[in-house]
Amino acid sequence: MSKSIKTQTVFTKSFKRWGKVYPAKPTKYSVAADRNKSITIFEDGKQTSSFNIGDTVVYDSYNLYYTGKIIQISETSVTVEEPYAQYGKDHGRRHRMPMERFCWRNSGLDLERINKENIETSYYI
Repeated sequence: MSKSIKTQTVFTKSFKRWGKVYPAKPTKYSVAADRNKSITIFEDGKQTSSFNIGDTVVYDSYNLYYTGKIIQISETSVTVEEPYAQYGKDHGRRHRMPMERFCWRNSGLDLERINKENIETSYYI
């Protein structure tokens, strides 16, 4: 028995500032998420990336791109774990990313380019 995976539109988060409520808005991304198995990112209807549990993705950036492994996928967020243990734990820090941020950072992900840029940038920071 095969289970069909529905594609859903990704929305921004709603927020409130100075008493005014700003509602969530649809983004150009949509995802097909199979809970704790895989996720596929579509940008303007075209597939740009596909990931499984354990794949390497970007979770943050400043001067360098910070990458980690996917450890959990849900309909609303993706959890990524840093590759090195710290604070006396047997695992790295975990980052739960809302779907909008995950799509923005990982749509069209090219790990070779990111590793090359990280090496080049680390020479002068």
